[in-house]
Amino acid sequence: MKQIFFDRDVGAGDILSLEDSVAHHLFDVLRTTSKERIRVVSNGHVYLARVLEKPQIEIVEEIESSSASTQPELTLCAAMIKADKFEWMLQKAAELGVNRIVPFTSERTVVSIEPKKIGRKMERWASILEQACRQSNRTDLVKLEAPCTLKDLGKYTADVSICAWEKEDEHRILYDELSSPFASASFVIGPEGGLSEKEALFLEQAGYALCSLGSNILRAETAACFVLSAAQYQAQANA
Repeated sequence: MKQIFFDRDVGAGDILSLEDSVAHHLFDVLRTTSKERIRVVSNGHVYLARVLEKPQIEIVEEIESSSASTQPELTLCAAMIKADKFEWMLQKAAELGVNRIVPFTSERTVVSIEPKKIGRKMERWASILEQACRQSNRTDLVKLEAPCTLKDLGKYTADVSICAWEKEDEHRILYDELSSPFASASFVIGPEGGLSEKEALFLEQAGYALCSLGSNILRAETAACFVLSAAQYQAQANA
């Protein structure tokens, strides 16, 4: 079922005017008809609605209320990589259930964003995340933090905090850290060139366990998908 997010409280019978971009996607791209019903997510509540004349829709009824999630809170601290790969990673991370994404820079980060362009870049990233949440029928949006440096990642530790590091002994693997029940988990994924030993040791002192993801060297965007998938799977196994 088609889904949109709306940023204020709504109720049955309300007629909403959608933003231009959302209306264009719903009416012109998806060609939604009045015979269809769409999902509207508003502040954790989910409603059925029908389209009227562009750009308006009418709320028909509430079908779900917000409730405590049984899934762990997942934070992905992702080093910024080349634009197309980073945006692909954002999309897939949202589909895989990440709750928060923290872009960061490190010694080997090759991507540089001019300060005056950060706002525009954040808007694009947020739009990609919202589209992915909408497409995957999530009832929440991913929280996107402003870009920071690796030294700021200490404040994002969780019940389980893991740094994927290719130089870590393969006997210290991801499963070892995820095998016990956890309510939250944070993962650090380095840039294309990986993290330096100095950076890895800093993160270890900050509370992150250094873990191998196996014998194969994974691309940054692949590693992000790997750890989030493992966390979702293991959380269900631990339940």
